Amino acid sequence: MPRKALLPALATLALSPVAAADSLDTVQVDGAGDEDRRAGEQAATIQQTEVITAERLRRKQAGTLADAVDDEPGVDVNNECSMCAIKRVMLNGLKGEHTTITVDGVPMHSVVSSYYGMDAVTAAGIERVEVARGAGASLIAPEAIGGTLNVVTRRAERDGVRVDLSGGEHGYRKSAIEGTAVADDGATRATIAGQFDQQDRFDADDNGVAENPARDTRSLTTHLSRDIGNDTVELRVAGFRSTTLGGPTGISEMSAMRTEADGSSDNSADYFAGGDVRREWTGQPWETLEAIDTERDEYTLRWDHDLNGSGRLIATASQVDHEQDSYYEGFDYANDDTTRFADLRWERALGLAHFVTVGLDHTREEMESESGFMERNGIEGDAFDHRDTGVYLQDIWTPTAELEVKLAARLDRIRTDWTEKTEQGDEIDTDLFAPRAHVRWRHSDHWTSRLSAGRGYRAPLTFYESEHGILDEGFDIAIDEVETSRSASYALSYRDERRAATLSLAHTEVEDLAYIQDPVGSGRPTLVNSDDTARVSTIDLAAGAQLGAGWRVDAGLARFAYGDDYKETFAVAPVEDRLRLEAAWEGGPWSFNSTVNAVGSRDLTDYGYGDRYNRWDDDDEDGEVDEGELRDPKETDAPAWYTIDLRLDHALDDTLSLYAGVNNLLDYTQAGDEETPLFYEGEAGSGEEAAFDVAHIYAPLRGRVFYAGLRAEF
Repeated sequence: MPRKALLPALATLALSPVAAADSLDTVQVDGAGDEDRRAGEQAATIQQTEVITAERLRRKQAGTLADAVDDEPGVDVNNECSMCAIKRVMLNGLKGEHTTITVDGVPMHSVVSSYYGMDAVTAAGIERVEVARGAGASLIAPEAIGGTLNVVTRRAERDGVRVDLSGGEHGYRKSAIEGTAVADDGATRATIAGQFDQQDRFDADDNGVAENPARDTRSLTTHLSRDIGNDTVELRVAGFRSTTLGGPTGISEMSAMRTEADGSSDNSADYFAGGDVRREWTGQPWETLEAIDTERDEYTLRWDHDLNGSGRLIATASQVDHEQDSYYEGFDYANDDTTRFADLRWERALGLAHFVTVGLDHTREEMESESGFMERNGIEGDAFDHRDTGVYLQDIWTPTAELEVKLAARLDRIRTDWTEKTEQGDEIDTDLFAPRAHVRWRHSDHWTSRLSAGRGYRAPLTFYESEHGILDEGFDIAIDEVETSRSASYALSYRDERRAATLSLAHTEVEDLAYIQDPVGSGRPTLVNSDDTARVSTIDLAAGAQLGAGWRVDAGLARFAYGDDYKETFAVAPVEDRLRLEAAWEGGPWSFNSTVNAVGSRDLTDYGYGDRYNRWDDDDEDGEVDEGELRDPKETDAPAWYTIDLRLDHALDDTLSLYAGVNNLLDYTQAGDEETPLFYEGEAGSGEEAAFDVAHIYAPLRGRVFYAGLRAEF
């Protein structure tokens, strides 16, 4: 398409209602976004920041944001449900709700949207992902107790089109296209990116219940920027649609829902042949069906004004509309979550040693929900209205060429109202002060130290953040405090022309941690503040080296040490020890990449995995009848495991490349190793009906996938 025809087409799409300002917390990146980086290599920032480039996303065959950041230094993507595969992105050992997702520096994901948002956000149009760990990593996201993932949208630098088409086993399909255009005068730039990907349900033990759901995701992202004199105006608009279908295999969503008219099983022992979760599913399909439809639209507008020697004035506004319509094993639930954000800042260099930023921002998030089941059973909803207004000041002081110090402080007014919890009303109305400091000290041309310390906070908003899908018996919220954290981290980095390495240490303590308190005897589960201090320490080493003959090797080793009180609050056991080894080779038109990910053993009883069983039936082994007999305890000593991924690329010419690869080469899965994530829970010999659940998870739930594809760039 000619340039004059391509640019108006992209501009029209950018202004349609179905997207990104430059990062509000600017990150300098050495090298282009399309070039891979060695493990241990840091961005040229004061705070510790790892960068996942577009080339690395390609090597990982990443289709979603969760795929993009999985197994990166300090990052753990925790799958917390075998039915719906919710992904929780943990940084420095902190829970998923303590990770803030920004797009071009603008907060775009809330606790509600992040549950299924990690798989709803596609990789198309991403130039890089910046991983900044620790409280205070983002000036405008103080709730990022664990850290911040900043997704940077690809900027148009020339006219071009990229197409990537691939397919593989188990219904895997991915189609992605990116287009960029630049006006003849360079003042107007446009980017458009779209992606569709899908996968089928996966049932390794063939019991009729999938351990990993089917998913299809569609996205369209547009970005338009225009230079007008001393001003730059940018608009980003993005739309994401995602459908997740888990539970029974061999039946469609609507057909499974219709079986609800056929009634239900007498009790959970009738769900499986012989009351054994390892055998064939014999219950009604709807009793294990989970279906989640997500619609998400993002809008960002930014104005950057040069004050002619008096600094810069930057105004940013954004809105995110996130809707979820879901069905959880007979329980219907829908929510509509809207988040509005505005930021106004002034920044200026004061002499040669100081760079000052002063700003004001406001966030308002309103969530409404509805459920026929909840209404029929008199269960109050989980709607809320959250407001946060903050002022901040930051100074970057550079006393010498070797030393940089960034000092920042925020003062926030936080108000949260659970609008359907009539007895509680305004539960949070408080002011919080959050200081933080970052230091970068260049010891030499090769060695650099980074030290960070600060305070963070987060207002717990919904029961949903700890228990996806509202429970049949209802729930209560008894939150009266904002979570606050103290954190400190140190990183020592080495870099030369061929090698890079970073050793990182971090420790975080969280007061008033929100978690679900299960009832003792009768009662309902309640979201409460913990009386204990949650503690987690992290140590990790990442290193990479460029060898001769086109070879490069990377390695990463991480240890997450959770305090005992903190372990008890997890829904699914997180990784404690992890090793990643990667070898890559390039020779002429060929390239090859291999990756080994290994996870150490764990004692699952530390995370509340006790009193879980594979069987619950009425027949005792001596032939007598004992109502509710529980047998065959679940595995509580999680074994170490590893996976291997391989990929081979061949460039046919400057335009077209072919590739083939395999993820999880040895086809290792937890269920394939005879430990299904399904279980019965209760006290053996009590005679009470056992509860059925689906999250006895400690290893991969999706097996080997061979794939092949082609990539074209014009």
